[in-house]
Amino acid sequence: MPFLRPLNCTATQRNPDLPWPVSGLFYVSAFMGPMSAGPLVGALTRDWRAAVVGLLSGIGIAFLHAALSDRFVDPWIARYQLSLGRGVPGVLVNVAAFAWAFVLCALAMVAPIAILGSEILARLP
Repeated sequence: MPFLRPLNCTATQRNPDLPWPVSGLFYVSAFMGPMSAGPLVGALTRDWRAAVVGLLSGIGIAFLHAALSDRFVDPWIARYQLSLGRGVPGVLVNVAAFAWAFVLCALAMVAPIAILGSEILARLP
């Protein structure tokens, strides 16, 4: 389930007969989450600058994560696909993946505050 390239290009060592251990919903939330969470600060503060900064930083975070995931994470998951696909390791991998998606969303939400400063915090209801 890679982002920018097909799985057979990013994870050449994977076994196509086994299911991919990471849930496909993680890939959706890790890619769309930062893009939708970034403008949320602008919507809450009713400031279009914060919304634009949040959207642009969310897009940047999502595509940077996609490139790094395709390059480093997918080959690692493919190498340990058999052991990660069953039992407790499979659950822990998915918990860690969704926690990472949550961190990406939080990073996109904090970016407008970090870039525009404390005037955004003063506008929060």
